[in-house]
Amino acid sequence: MILIIKKFFLNIYALNFKLRKDISFIDLNFRKMDFTNYAQIKLFIFKKNFYKLKNKHVQSFDFLNFSNKLGGEIGLNLSKEMVFNWYEINKYKINYPWSEDLVSKRFINLVYNYEYMKSSSKFDEDKKLKLIIQFHMDRVLFDFNQKKINEITSFDLLAFLLSSFLLKKINQKKIEYLKFIIDSQIDKLGMHKSYNILEHVKYINNLNEMKNVFLFFKNTEIEDINQIILKMSSILNEYFHIDGSIPLFNGSNNNYTKVVRDSINKDTFFRKRSFSNIRNGIAFYADKNKKIFFDVVQPNRDLISSNLSSGTLSIEFSGCGEKIITNCGASESFGKNPEYLRYSAAHSTIILQNTNVSEIKENNPHIKYPQSVVFNKENNHDSEVFEGSHNGYAKKFNKIIKRKLLINKNKIRLDGEDSLISLKKINNRLIYHIRFHLAEEISYNFTNNKKNIILKTRLNNIWIFKSEAELVVEDSILVDKNVTKPIKQIVIKGIITDKKIIQKWSLEKI
Repeated sequence: MILIIKKFFLNIYALNFKLRKDISFIDLNFRKMDFTNYAQIKLFIFKKNFYKLKNKHVQSFDFLNFSNKLGGEIGLNLSKEMVFNWYEINKYKINYPWSEDLVSKRFINLVYNYEYMKSSSKFDEDKKLKLIIQFHMDRVLFDFNQKKINEITSFDLLAFLLSSFLLKKINQKKIEYLKFIIDSQIDKLGMHKSYNILEHVKYINNLNEMKNVFLFFKNTEIEDINQIILKMSSILNEYFHIDGSIPLFNGSNNNYTKVVRDSINKDTFFRKRSFSNIRNGIAFYADKNKKIFFDVVQPNRDLISSNLSSGTLSIEFSGCGEKIITNCGASESFGKNPEYLRYSAAHSTIILQNTNVSEIKENNPHIKYPQSVVFNKENNHDSEVFEGSHNGYAKKFNKIIKRKLLINKNKIRLDGEDSLISLKKINNRLIYHIRFHLAEEISYNFTNNKKNIILKTRLNNIWIFKSEAELVVEDSILVDKNVTKPIKQIVIKGIITDKKIIQKWSLEKI
């Protein structure tokens, strides 16, 4: 019934929508960083009627940024034709493509590219273009008020703020509500709760654009946003590997890492912060020779967490200028990330009975997930100890999984201790795998006892991976920058029948 009422209301609204003549879209490009995937757009931009395609680059109007860069008469005509045709077939629709944050993204791209499209538009074309933008403005405001807080993205926040200013519907209550939403979507350390480094960066960028919107309309309510940007940027500084790449957790990729690093380097100096109070998130350790990341995120059903991977207790490790242990990554091909890249087996973690730690549901939060992910850190003179555990296998297999990482501060070495603990005595024989996906271009050789593997990296550094159990090496893949490359993975596997099994391993530069 609610959907029927909504559909009736929006159809009546669309039929009676009229152009407001007192709104100008001149000088409204507030873009700081460009996250447009030009390589993907290039694959369809010159196809006939591509505006009918169901992929995010079309339905978000990201293609406008491509045609703007293309320039000239071809780019201009292409932009207008596709936008006008898209509007004619979609203006009366209710759900897709008016779902998620597509409305906000289209509105932002329309406004930011307005002057470009207007430059050679006739009077009727400009009038129609303004009507489409204003139609999106009203949909932004309507949809924003219907969404739950955890459904609102940073693109929604930016679009809502800009629309409210343009329509002269901004007030202190709305500003305070925006601040409340922002505060609820980042954790105490300043990390975006998607725990996806790339999404974290996009959030910072949109906050910066929101700040510029406030300044443009001569509103002084920016100090709180400045503090949040500073907090989020300082934690971002910690989330880079030794080689400058970002860790591949929860759908992150390195498509825009250079843009991100350049933006940080140009920013103000960040005072060194203490991050000792982490209880939930991606824990990290860094010194001049090595960097370690440890996934101790507590999954939940919030939509902000819908892209979390089933990679609880997974690690990434880099040292001596290059990455050694990785996760399998994620693609950004037309917005479709293969679900298998979110599986536990695609992460450097502990897997029981070839079953995901969390049950993955496409484009949705996890159906089932660990109800308890616990993390503790101990800082000693010569070492730092990370300890994480989860109960994701407790209900199905009566097992608790623990991972302990001993980080030697004075050596380029990491020691691990992985435990599978039975909650009650059972006779079932369960297979476990402990996977360590190796970064690209790493070659290997076994020692005679099959318990040690010598690794040689592309920078000709030599590492040794040791285990108390025999090791095997299997094929794997790395998906990053929209390229899939074959890699190898070290695997410790066995059968658990006892009350508790502990597997110790180490990785050291030699």
